[in-house]
Amino acid sequence: FITNLAFIPVFFFGSEYAQLSLGKSASEAGIILLYFFIGFVIAAQIGGRMLDRGGAKRPVVIGCVLGAVGFWLWAGAVTDLSFSAQQWYIIMAGAGMGFMLGPASTDAVNRASTLSYGEATGITQTVRNYAASMGLAILGTVLVTVMRHQVTSSLIAQGVPAGRASATASNLSQSRSGGGGVGAIPHFIRLDFAHATQTVLYIMAAVMAAAAIVAFAGLRAGVQKEETATAADQQAAPTEAESADAPVRGAEGSAPQPES
Repeated sequence: FITNLAFIPVFFFGSEYAQLSLGKSASEAGIILLYFFIGFVIAAQIGGRMLDRGGAKRPVVIGCVLGAVGFWLWAGAVTDLSFSAQQWYIIMAGAGMGFMLGPASTDAVNRASTLSYGEATGITQTVRNYAASMGLAILGTVLVTVMRHQVTSSLIAQGVPAGRASATASNLSQSRSGGGGVGAIPHFIRLDFAHATQTVLYIMAAVMAAAAIVAFAGLRAGVQKEETATAADQQAAPTEAESADAPVRGAEGSAPQPES
């Protein structure tokens, strides 16, 4: 739940940042997602092997810490308005998600009994989707609020009256116009949106740090063992001695007779 507050929303905010602050087209904005998934795919393979060898705790904790550091460094670079200054941090954030997401989901399902895999899968998917929706709602509100404040300050600094600046900022912060190239958007608007995105990414870094603490404190170390049979199952199952002493029945249900 905690990590998915950031995992799905990062695609939306990364795409919007690329279009509004970097002046990219919608298709060019996908490059940011591509770099994110470069780290994700590589780390997912490593995290899966770590899960098989030593359980989920190590890859989940490592992934959360790596994701927190990646998002934090990415946030520090977004106001440079240079993609080349951010690409390695984007890869690092993606790698953190790749490390932990698969092992965390697998560990959650493996804790259920063999008769409850469907329920466990349904629960994990519901939690993931609910967290993504909540993350978009909360972080979207933060983005709009910070954007409004930044634009208002920028307009006032340029001599616009405070009332008019606030009204203009409210309209701009809730509208969307990108993909027209760098020259189509005033530089101060691009920078203000970058500052709003920076706040969102810092929150994502804090979310991943919180997930690391929860994973470190809550996950069991080591590979999970198969659950033992329940008491009712043990009573119903015949012992080896009983199985050995029981006569072998023929096709009609009676014990076979010795040949004459």
